[in-house]
Amino acid sequence: MSGKAYANKKTLEERNPNDYYKTPKVLVVELEKLNLIKKTDKVLEPCGEAKQISNYFNSLGYNFEEKDLIYGNDFLKDDYSNKHYDWVATNPPFSCYDAFVEKSKGIADNVIMIGRTNYFGAYNRYRNGLWNHLKTVYIFDRQIAYDRFDEDEMKFKCGCLVTAWFHWDMKYEGKPSIEILDIQKYLEKS
Repeated sequence: MSGKAYANKKTLEERNPNDYYKTPKVLVVELEKLNLIKKTDKVLEPCGEAKQISNYFNSLGYNFEEKDLIYGNDFLKDDYSNKHYDWVATNPPFSCYDAFVEKSKGIADNVIMIGRTNYFGAYNRYRNGLWNHLKTVYIFDRQIAYDRFDEDEMKFKCGCLVTAWFHWDMKYEGKPSIEILDIQKYLEKS
């Protein structure tokens, strides 16, 4: 899923419903290469309509549970008070990113989400504690067109969003570190 600012550049008719944009498989492969999530971990993917993240990880023997609004699960409204996960891993609608982060931090030990790097420029996110427990930001070294990529060939086209995997660890109290993920090899040549 991509974001409101990106969507705002399009007419209402051109925008994807529910701020829905698939996660390029190349980003999921790079997430798995980070070796953060263990095969024994219980993981929730709350924006799993296309099952981009959960299908890939589950095919490798991981324990991902996918939910999505299209399946009748509204993550932001559903009650998770009796559930706990080792991880929430997702690419949420950017238009309600903060709410997804806050809810995820309340039900999981670790959260990893794709987000826009310009989110750091919002004072309220800092003041409201959204960045508390943020451990690492894995910035993609290329801008990705989330609405135009070839998932079968593991290629993507350049876009206008600088994005990253944001990792929160609820036990982490320090300042976040930044790492750069090299995804240049997946860029589709024009």
